[in-house]
Amino acid sequence: MPDILSLPSEEVEIPFSILDTDLYKLTMQNAVLHHFYDAEVVIRFTNRSPHMLFNRECFDWVKRRVLRLSEVQLQPEERIKLKEAYPWFPDTYLDYLQHMQLNPIKQVELSFHPKSDDGSSGEIGIIIKGPWRDTILYEVPIMSILSEGYFKFVDTDWNDDSQFELAKQKALDVFSPPSPTTPLIFSEFGTRRRRSFKTQDTVIRGLIAGFQEYKANGGKGGLLAGTSNVYLALKYGLKPAGTIAHEWIMAIGATYGYKGANGRAMDMWEEVYPPGPNGAPLTMLTDTYTAQAFFVDFTSDLERAMRWSTIRQDSGDPFEFVKLAKANWKIIEDKSGVTRHNENEVAKGKRVIFSDGLDIDRAIALQKGCDEIGMSASFGIGTFLTNDFKKASNPSQISKPLNIVIKLSQINGKNCVKLSDDKGKYTGDVDEVQRAQQELGLPHEHEDKRRG
Repeated sequence: MPDILSLPSEEVEIPFSILDTDLYKLTMQNAVLHHFYDAEVVIRFTNRSPHMLFNRECFDWVKRRVLRLSEVQLQPEERIKLKEAYPWFPDTYLDYLQHMQLNPIKQVELSFHPKSDDGSSGEIGIIIKGPWRDTILYEVPIMSILSEGYFKFVDTDWNDDSQFELAKQKALDVFSPPSPTTPLIFSEFGTRRRRSFKTQDTVIRGLIAGFQEYKANGGKGGLLAGTSNVYLALKYGLKPAGTIAHEWIMAIGATYGYKGANGRAMDMWEEVYPPGPNGAPLTMLTDTYTAQAFFVDFTSDLERAMRWSTIRQDSGDPFEFVKLAKANWKIIEDKSGVTRHNENEVAKGKRVIFSDGLDIDRAIALQKGCDEIGMSASFGIGTFLTNDFKKASNPSQISKPLNIVIKLSQINGKNCVKLSDDKGKYTGDVDEVQRAQQELGLPHEHEDKRRG
């Protein structure tokens, strides 16, 4: 068979590779195999843009492609390249990944719920059930299938003629922000809500071209740090980019209790990925149960906190978060006896990754804010790169991307919840949310403002 990592995007029809996913799904799957091998979960889809309905043609296309996920397995040539790029994946995990087979007929419930008078358009329902060790891999491909299907059969008023040049210019704009802002370090995070695989492939090529031009012109400091998409990282020789997703911490909170869940999540992660010069990056997501609860856990173990060099901000006010992060790192360093010549050395070698709905202007503003307080930053930019289109009929209007999510709902019969640093927005059963808030000593939100 041909090396699928060398195929042009025009010849690829999704789903085509188990590696066409985000890195954190694989790192978390390996952790799940270690800590939650027998765990059974329920995972649910939510369309946060319910006015953007699907049609039956789209639903049928989506269903066919979801069922074809049973045919996707790690190929020998993919395994070799995966091992080279990610040496901290043990052979036992690669063996499992190579021989496992998804079973969407049994594990994925797809339904169509008409909303129009003639029944031609409506909502798509998706419930995923089964062993977490396998079902963890459904989220990213199903979301990308849904998005591609929507813009193939529902909203077709767009074209992709200029995506390469658009991505190249975005890279150049990011690497050359208005002085005195530091040139940015960023990764592409756009797999789940991309317009199509072809679009993401084109965007990656455009970003690489922009970065190469920036360097050729003498640019320094800016960096295309990689992509979260494993397949495209391997195809283009980019660095893999990924952190930990909410589901890891949500499952641990539901299983062992919410108090101390962030710390427990870090400890369990380190059991799978021991710190070291060749170890997996230790980057922690901070808003699963609010930043307030996170920093209580983070500062409770000084040695652990010093090892976790990067934290990710994904909701709330990012400018306030940076100040909070630096203040807490100062507490950690002071208690650890770190010697510094001046206050600007607080959190030296530490970094905040921003990933909440970024575009170029917002990223540059955040970099400027970090520069002002002496905090290192990097950025994960997603939908703005892989689903930024104008209407073909009126180029002055945006062709809006879907706002969709697939979230862990239950583990072993226990409800999973996610709180947020966006006030009043949370995921999960209302009573369970309030129980989590009470256990963590957080104020209750009495209004039902849940988001999927």
